[in-house]
Amino acid sequence: MTRRTATKRRTRQRRGRWIIATLLIGFVVVASAVIWRRSYGITQAREINRLDRRMVQLEAERGRLAALIRDESSLTQLGPVVQQLGMRVPDDAHVRNLRR
Repeated sequence: MTRRTATKRRTRQRRGRWIIATLLIGFVVVASAVIWRRSYGITQAREINRLDRRMVQLEAERGRLAALIRDESSLTQLGPVVQQLGMRVPDDAHVRNLRR
């Protein structure tokens, strides 16, 4: 009888160690997944911030270019060039301003 009792104790101790080892391994796996997910999120946030800054720069460039086109296509800028080329400037009655 003592031999059976000792065997049962060893089996219970081994089973308890396996449960604790499995729980610890599970904890390490979950903690690693959380750390990886946070690192990935931080990387993506940096990329999004970089793209946002680039978009703001491109919108500013677009506004600057639109203003430059508007200024350069005005009659005061084109008038001397038109006269040099021998073209005539139309009367105000013949000019139609279109909305943009």
